[in-house]
Amino acid sequence: MTIDTSARSHSAVYGWYVVAVLMFCQTLASLDAKLPFILVESIKHDLSLSDTQIGLITGPAFSLTYAIAAIPIAKFSDRGVRVHIISGAIVLWSALTALGGFALGIMTLVLSRTGVAIGEAALLPASHSIIADYTDKASRPKAIAIYSLGLAIGAFLALSLGGYLNDRFGWRATLFIIGASGLAISLLVFITVREPKRDWTTGARESPKGDILSLFRNKPVRNLILGGTLVGIGAGALSGWAPAYIMRTFHLTATETGATYGAIAGAVGVIGILCGGFVAGWFAQRAPRNTFYLLAICLLVAMVAQMGSLLTGSYGLFIVLSAVSTLLLASYIAPTYATVQTLVDPGARSFAAAVTLFSINGVGFAAGAFFCGWLSDLLRPHYGTNSLKIALLILSVFLFWSAVHYILVGRHLPDTVEQSRRDGCRYV
Repeated sequence: MTIDTSARSHSAVYGWYVVAVLMFCQTLASLDAKLPFILVESIKHDLSLSDTQIGLITGPAFSLTYAIAAIPIAKFSDRGVRVHIISGAIVLWSALTALGGFALGIMTLVLSRTGVAIGEAALLPASHSIIADYTDKASRPKAIAIYSLGLAIGAFLALSLGGYLNDRFGWRATLFIIGASGLAISLLVFITVREPKRDWTTGARESPKGDILSLFRNKPVRNLILGGTLVGIGAGALSGWAPAYIMRTFHLTATETGATYGAIAGAVGVIGILCGGFVAGWFAQRAPRNTFYLLAICLLVAMVAQMGSLLTGSYGLFIVLSAVSTLLLASYIAPTYATVQTLVDPGARSFAAAVTLFSINGVGFAAGAFFCGWLSDLLRPHYGTNSLKIALLILSVFLFWSAVHYILVGRHLPDTVEQSRRDGCRYV
């Protein structure tokens, strides 16, 4: 496939088509990534695993590998043909999802999940870089938000469709079926998405380049990454363990959990992601710092709602409070990733997205899922069946810490924007 740098490839309509196709890719990735969450109880009993071992599978085995692999792949992506990288990665992770159905114990399941993680690691950095090349300052947060809808849609499908398939065919067949669905999307990307020409004219002297020190010397970028990491810890614990918590606490089946919690979480996640992107896009041309002050408030309210959901004995109230928490937490995604793309050199966009991904997923979500399982086992002698609830409550407090960093983003962002303007760099 040749690289098309014509005006047509950069037309507004075609650019939004590319965003939509990449959103489908992210939906598949999220579906494959979140699928084990609804299968936790079945896998645990079939393979005789502890909560700590389950936390290893749903946490570091996937998230940490995913995030570590993203950095070297992103360096290659900043120099290679990103469309080819994405289409090949889809085939890889889909095949390894299916192979997970043959797992005989924790080691073979871990190997499957690490393989899936390596494949999926190529998607987000390359996709964000392509989207940044197709969009301007007003549309970039919206485009990142639409792309990120795949996270919520995929999570919904993982819980609802995954729960349905698990109850009827078992967890192994579920992995086989879902894993076989990636070929069509891979072909769609390879055939219809054109590699955009990179815009090398928008970089500023002070824009972070393709190295860790340069990224972390930039105060807004540093606090965006740290704030997102702490969101990952606080929200990732419940994200990974909510289905198991519901089944243990409220005694629902996998199908019932997916049809209720999965549907609500998916729907409000979509709304939250879109709101975050469109609000950030509106503020981008007016007062960018206010995006992050508002986001800090959202995180604090989300923390209260999340802790409240864990303290109620009513499943209906649990769903309502979880919906509030999910709605507010989802709003961080588009402003965080879009602003990182805004502030870095165009030749380092995949790398910057990978480092952000490493921090949020590899450190944040992986630590949240793993330590939640570890704390649950540690606290079980004292709290019995409530040990998972206590572990989730403890990790929810990290959302307060994350809000502090988003306030710091707002404080430092105006200086960075002004410096970029003096250096001739567009803010976005």
